[in-house]
Amino acid sequence: MNNNEYEIVIIGGGASGLMLASQLDLGGAPGLILAGSSALGTKLLMSGGGRCNITHGGPVKDFVYAYGDEGQTLRRCLYKHSNLELAKWFSGLGVDLADENGEPVDASYGSGGMDSAGRIFPASGKSRDILNTLIGEAAANLWQIETDAKVSGLRKDGSWVITLINGYELKAENVVIATGGITYPETGSDGSMFEMLDDLGLDINEPRPALAPVYVEDYPYAELSGISIPDVTVIAFSSDAACTCKGKAAKMKGDLLFTHEGLSGPVILNISKHAEPGELIRLCYNKELHELPRRMQRILRERSRGLLGDVRTNVLASLLDHDDFTVTGVDERGMVTAGGVSLDEMDMRTMAAKRFDGLYVIGEALDADGITGGYNLQLCWSTACTCADDLRSKLCL
Repeated sequence: MNNNEYEIVIIGGGASGLMLASQLDLGGAPGLILAGSSALGTKLLMSGGGRCNITHGGPVKDFVYAYGDEGQTLRRCLYKHSNLELAKWFSGLGVDLADENGEPVDASYGSGGMDSAGRIFPASGKSRDILNTLIGEAAANLWQIETDAKVSGLRKDGSWVITLINGYELKAENVVIATGGITYPETGSDGSMFEMLDDLGLDINEPRPALAPVYVEDYPYAELSGISIPDVTVIAFSSDAACTCKGKAAKMKGDLLFTHEGLSGPVILNISKHAEPGELIRLCYNKELHELPRRMQRILRERSRGLLGDVRTNVLASLLDHDDFTVTGVDERGMVTAGGVSLDEMDMRTMAAKRFDGLYVIGEALDADGITGGYNLQLCWSTACTCADDLRSKLCL
């Protein structure tokens, strides 16, 4: 490292940190990105199955609903730095964009050019193109980047003091937390920063995996692995209602995918943060028996047999309408993290912590997460750009 005093230090070398650095030209101000792992943007490279689903098409007003209860709180930054802005920025740097079918997406036509696009990817289908663009812009903006720089401590002593795991200390006037969540710890998102922020006194809502497969007791569909059922309604019941089946934590509809070990597919991924061990999850197939795959029909009939071996039609009908399972777990390697720094702690106009001068939190480290479809990388963009606006103004950059 060139020195131990910086104007801005970004802790985290993933999507949100790199997006911030790509938008903030430091001029002569010293700025540093600390990446806890050996490479930048490892999780970004994995996103979208390696294709990097950067955002979603359609009007930005519809994005608010993709983040559940947090959507209204995020509204300001989503509108200020929208999906259209994100698409235009990458396009302006020569990154061609396409929808999930490979059809070109032209953001130069405004929102009308993206309304029917759905999920948006780099046309190359390579997440590396997105990562390289972000790293290139961060370097052009004069950010110093250090990998294998794991942070072990953070305190306020006039300036912010950042302690690295090797004992080395840095000072910064402004610190941006961009460390992600708890999933895929090998990429640097191991949740350790939440403990440090909790020690500072920030309100941290318990982090947990989201957009993850769900495992259940007595899972009967292992032989259907790879089979997808469209338009299935899934209900997750709250813990205080798991026995009575009256209280609903969440209800969603979409495609269900059976795997060897449990349930997956968009509808399960989207509801997974509401499914906890011991709670009930209900599958409503919304179909007649003959509309389901034949192997599934056979399994449902077997599950409906009485003691004498006869198929009980009332039980069969009940399974079609509410196939109930007790959740045993949610895959720890969720695509994103639910929970994190409470939005109540944040000034959403700036992404600055209300009670700590010079401290910012962006991206997945916040207690905000979206459904599948590019919404979580859009959240990284919108919060990073909002943070960049405030730092630019504050430092007259």
